[in-house]
Amino acid sequence: MLNQPMDPKQEKKLLSKLRQPVHISYIAQYLLKCKEFEAKEILAPYIEDGIIEESPLAKNYFGLKKQN
Repeated sequence: MLNQPMDPKQEKKLLSKLRQPVHISYIAQYLLKCKEFEAKEILAPYIEDGIIEESPLAKNYFGLKKQN
């Protein structure tokens, strides 16, 4: 799964689950089915694009960035 783009169905599932902050271990194990470091690499482009952000309240929890 490393360095492979997500298919649209998997991307939609991931983004729908991230409405509430979710721990990276849950994202890796249940949503992306990969190792944590791979999950962080997969999330990196979404973080850079401002779609996903790490929770300011807890480390390693990620959720959708709030729209103003």
